[in-house]
Amino acid sequence: MSQTTASSHSSPWSPLRLRTFRYLWLATLVSNIGSWMHDVGAGWLMVTLTTSPIMVALVQTATSLPAFFILLPSGALSDILDRRLYLMSGNIVMGLTALGLGLLTVTGHVDEWSLLGLTFLLGIGFAMIMPAWQAIIPEVVPRAELGGAIALNTMGMNVSRVIGSLIAGVIIAASGSGAVFLCNAATFIFIITVLAKWKRAPLDTKLPPEGFFPAIKTGLRYARHSPALQATIFRGVGFFFFASVMWALLPLIAKELLHGGPQTYSALFAAISVGAIASALLMPKVRARFSNDQLITYASIIFAIAMIITATVHVLALALLSLSVCGAAWITVMTGSQVSAQTALPNWVRSRGISVFLTFFMGSLAIGPFVWGNIAKFTDLPTAMITASVCLIIAALFTRRWPLSGNDKLDHTPSGHWKTPTPLIPVSPEQGPVMISIRYQVNSSHVPEFLTLMQQLGKARKRDGAFEWQLMQDTSGHDSYLEFFMVYTWLDHLRQHERISTQDAQLQHQIKLLLLTDTIPVITHFVKPSLHRKKT
Repeated sequence: MSQTTASSHSSPWSPLRLRTFRYLWLATLVSNIGSWMHDVGAGWLMVTLTTSPIMVALVQTATSLPAFFILLPSGALSDILDRRLYLMSGNIVMGLTALGLGLLTVTGHVDEWSLLGLTFLLGIGFAMIMPAWQAIIPEVVPRAELGGAIALNTMGMNVSRVIGSLIAGVIIAASGSGAVFLCNAATFIFIITVLAKWKRAPLDTKLPPEGFFPAIKTGLRYARHSPALQATIFRGVGFFFFASVMWALLPLIAKELLHGGPQTYSALFAAISVGAIASALLMPKVRARFSNDQLITYASIIFAIAMIITATVHVLALALLSLSVCGAAWITVMTGSQVSAQTALPNWVRSRGISVFLTFFMGSLAIGPFVWGNIAKFTDLPTAMITASVCLIIAALFTRRWPLSGNDKLDHTPSGHWKTPTPLIPVSPEQGPVMISIRYQVNSSHVPEFLTLMQQLGKARKRDGAFEWQLMQDTSGHDSYLEFFMVYTWLDHLRQHERISTQDAQLQHQIKLLLLTDTIPVITHFVKPSLHRKKT
């Protein structure tokens, strides 16, 4: 409780007092400026290469689609590898790709397909490092500063969008998109340097890291049995899939609806970011009055109304105003979703859990533009924009059945209350499968409550690594129950001892209060016998 209180009253700027976070934040700001410059340059270059709405929309798809397939593996890698080296490698590859695209464009050898291909490669690099960037926030700031750090990252993203889009517009007008791509390549130098100097603290664990494929399975299993993370995903998809129409068709809005050039396009881009920055500045006051669920619902409806205005009234000044409102609504939903995802996850699976959320987020940004681009092709731009907006309002009302406001009350801190089991026979770390059975003698008057709490405990067991869980009743007629769950190896069970959270420890304490007086749960461990065990 004290941590939450401290977080709510701390200054949003206080994380910048932390040296590591300050330099990483500045490096990310510079890199994001380059990324937004690339987005503007790639979008406008595609408009000059082809008039096809589908090809224009595919620029956004090429950036977002890799994440749909790569985020979960990259989340697993960032959990089992050194995140600092992992991030350095990804940024080096992205810098070289941006340099290649710049040289290809400057020399006049780029066409629409090479532009899409290299943008796709940059999307792969972005997808590889995205979960790691999200996961290192709790490593470099204390828990009480987590909310402020997320807010600063959101602010930096939108400041970089304004700066990047404006710089890109000037450079495109003066030197073309090739110069923009070369500038993007240069921005990677700063972030690689900062990562090289970061002295990352080792993780607090005595166990070896999981294997690549088991780590992926564990991440998926956690997401499957985490109602808090699932609710975050449902609410996010309900917004981002339909709201992606703004990014997908923005170049065509500037060129066809407003009859403008690259300066108009960059001005619209900047207007979205200005609205987002204003929203971030007002967010503490707004969040004090409305819950996370209310903010996401209201922001979705406001976004849809502003997008309809943009589609029907083709006046530059009004388009700038309405798109700034869209930017404010977009960042409100994005911030709420990120906070919800972070608070739904413990540290040990944070990268993988975030990668699952981001997979659906980026999938929405990849598939949505393709849908709206096709609707615009077979109808017109205003029809596509209005269709997406009406569907967004319907989705905002429908997804309210998955609330997010309770996620910040979850305590994922490792409890450490489980004693490490000491087997009396030789058991190797990779030996398995392992079955753990726990017998309970329940007070007959508390059986209904016991069964309800045990179902919650079963989900917790599966989140922490169990691939099977069951609760059985003794047929003798006594209120005796046997819980058993299975993990793949003895090492996986030892990991469960490190992963058990304070939240789940409190649940186990509630269950113990329902047992017969002077009885305790009786725990037994079983392991598949080793065929090569020596006789004693």
